Amino acid sequence: MRIISLNYLIFSALIIMSCNSKPSQSEVKKVETILRTDHISSNDIENLNFTDYILSNDAKNAVLDWSKYQEMNIQMGFLKTGDLSFFSGDKSILKRFMSELKSGIPEAINTEVIQSRLTALETKLLKFNSVLHLENIPKTEQLKVIKEFLVATANLNLQINKKLELDANNILKPE
Repeated sequence: MRIISLNYLIFSALIIMSCNSKPSQSEVKKVETILRTDHISSNDIENLNFTDYILSNDAKNAVLDWSKYQEMNIQMGFLKTGDLSFFSGDKSILKRFMSELKSGIPEAINTEVIQSRLTALETKLLKFNSVLHLENIPKTEQLKVIKEFLVATANLNLQINKKLELDANNILKPE
């Protein structure tokens, strides 16, 4: 019995002495370095060089009741802060979102040009989603795809503005 209690005491002492409650600083630094190099931050997205078009007041009024467009703008705001969760979600959800976005176009701006911009936006969105799901894509490539998506969104806004501007000017097309 003495041998068992002595062995138990030695074993307990070894366990207590071998436990290190503090991780070494080198381990922490390695983890931080990995997170910094692979994570896309809001600064990375802000440093992308592209022309971002916002909607005019007339265009804002025209899309006011277009709920999926409003939701897309909210997600774009999250994207610009570095939150990629919506865009890295399930592809079927993104396809359904784009389908609902296309089907809900207000009549005032429902033209072939706007529809083609939405198709281009869908293509860039699905490419963006695919790149986020692949682990071996470098950060520079991911940022390039994010830029393509942001440009596609800006081009959609530009076309909405142009459509409403042409309608306001009552420019007649030659027959």
